[in-house]
Amino acid sequence: MNFRVLITLIIFICLPTAGPAKGFSFKRQVIKKVELKGNKHISSSELKSQLLTKANRWHNVFKKRRLSRTNIRIDERQLKRHYQRNGYLFAEVEAAAEFYEKDSSKAVVIFDISEGKQVWIDSLKCGGGLQRFNTKIKKIFEKIKLGEPINNESILAAGFRIRDYYADNGYPFVRIRPVYKFNNDSSRVIVHFDIAESSFVYNGEIVIIQEGKTKTNEHIFRRELLTKPGKPYSRKHIIESQQRLYSTGLIKYVSLKRSGEPVFISTDTAETDLRLVVSARKSNFVNFRIGVAQDEDYDQSVFQQSLSWGNRNLWGSGRKLIMSIRNSFQINKKGDTVATSVTVGDLFSDLELEPVKLEIEANLIQPWFLGYRMPLSLGAVYEPNSMNFIIDKHYDKLSGEVSLSKEINRFTSAVFSAEIEFIDFHDISSEEQELDRLQGRRRLSLYGQRDTRDNIFVPQKGSYSYSSLEYVGHYLGGDYNYIKGEFYWSRYRILFGDNILASRFRIGALRELGEYGRSSPDDRFTLGGAKTIRGVAENDLGPKWLDGLPKGGKLLVLGNLELRSALFWRIGGSVFVDAGNVFYNFKDFHINDIVGTTGLGLHFFTPVGPLRFEYAFKVQKKLDLGDGSWHLTILYAF
Repeated sequence: MNFRVLITLIIFICLPTAGPAKGFSFKRQVIKKVELKGNKHISSSELKSQLLTKANRWHNVFKKRRLSRTNIRIDERQLKRHYQRNGYLFAEVEAAAEFYEKDSSKAVVIFDISEGKQVWIDSLKCGGGLQRFNTKIKKIFEKIKLGEPINNESILAAGFRIRDYYADNGYPFVRIRPVYKFNNDSSRVIVHFDIAESSFVYNGEIVIIQEGKTKTNEHIFRRELLTKPGKPYSRKHIIESQQRLYSTGLIKYVSLKRSGEPVFISTDTAETDLRLVVSARKSNFVNFRIGVAQDEDYDQSVFQQSLSWGNRNLWGSGRKLIMSIRNSFQINKKGDTVATSVTVGDLFSDLELEPVKLEIEANLIQPWFLGYRMPLSLGAVYEPNSMNFIIDKHYDKLSGEVSLSKEINRFTSAVFSAEIEFIDFHDISSEEQELDRLQGRRRLSLYGQRDTRDNIFVPQKGSYSYSSLEYVGHYLGGDYNYIKGEFYWSRYRILFGDNILASRFRIGALRELGEYGRSSPDDRFTLGGAKTIRGVAENDLGPKWLDGLPKGGKLLVLGNLELRSALFWRIGGSVFVDAGNVFYNFKDFHINDIVGTTGLGLHFFTPVGPLRFEYAFKVQKKLDLGDGSWHLTILYAF
């Protein structure tokens, strides 16, 4: 929820019951026109963008814009706030509604504005409080630019941040009062923050109350708390403690607050008890899923169904156990002995499902390992009598994985994992003895990521990056021997208004190790398609096998630049440039082989992310707009 919507909701809740606009009876008339009078220094278009009350347009077919007393009263305050953000502290706004002269079923809403004098800020000062704190909170004032029109909301926000800083350091009862001191003609102002710090507060006893039938060892909750008995009170630690409790997945509601009146130890020191209320989720859960997926063992889609049972809180210990069974079926035309692609027309013919894979999986998660908040995950997967269509053989596979993750801070995390596989092929002839020696993969991997995006679906600012390193086989044994590294970085910035400039850079490299170095196409890199380089078919760049399937490359280079803009309603647009390629060997790299594409896109914003419809074509000496590709996908490419 953005700041403007939050303020609007607060105003709505706090509004007193208001009478109708002057000389008008509200009968839900359609709004014909919205007029602004008296605004000289701020344009009408800028002010109208702040309003909930808007004129009805031709495209409002299904839901016409009608008069709302509540919306008009909110808009009065919203316009006043907008003026105060631009230095007009004395602005007043009054709204009235009138019948449209040609049709009494329609109305005209008029906002009469008295702008008043614009006020410029001269200086900021602090009075009272603690000197050691006041020197540190000067950074808060850096966001307020002196010599410019005063922003009333920025002043209030600075006061809240000062209050929060004191509350984070043991003074939860501090009082902050901004005082405006105007010059003779009220055109300039000095802002004075009056601070009364009250008493220093320590944490007392923390009482835990568990609601619901599910009971958990209190130790599980206490170890997540950054707030400890006997430590100085910290608002920041209380908020982060609640977030840590939610992240365990054990509870659906948590509240950590002061309990009772503070007990004064001395004249300037007090102690306050805390009360933690938690409502636990049900321990047992069952999930059933059905859908279509792509399996790496053969180039066909499969019909997949899965059933899983889990317990997220084994014996009240906070440990999680998940057991899953997945069945995969190849969709074939009836009578075919070899798996073939099924087209839309085939849906009306006789089809049959051939079982190709059964997976039985178990996962155990220990949220704290060796007394540290580092979740340890143990997993095992057994695949009996599965089918590999590439070599037309059945096999049994047993694999196990252990991973250890660590949250470094709220933006950064790291994961270390180790994996091992055992494969046993059935009915091996004397000519196929090499299959009997297959051992599967042995893998060690390290992965780290940092995410400062403000929204994962529609990011407007921040960045996302990750680095990964895999060591497979070689001294570990197994059938594949290589080392693989990758770096990914994307950045989002706001440009002139609501436009977003998004950029991405990705590079990856794989090197086979030892005399018998080996990697599979799934291990190597591919590029092309709606998520990487638009205007190119999916995974179509780079080296290929004789049958045209992607072989994958050992070197990847990718760069993207995209300008995104909101157009109208829920529609947005973009213009983008993509460039990159994959190369089978490092020596094959040449700058002239980098493929560049450009194009345009339309986006429809849904609750689960933007639906993208884009067209892109290759950038080449001879421009051919017809030699391109259309892409229809959900979520941004990056």
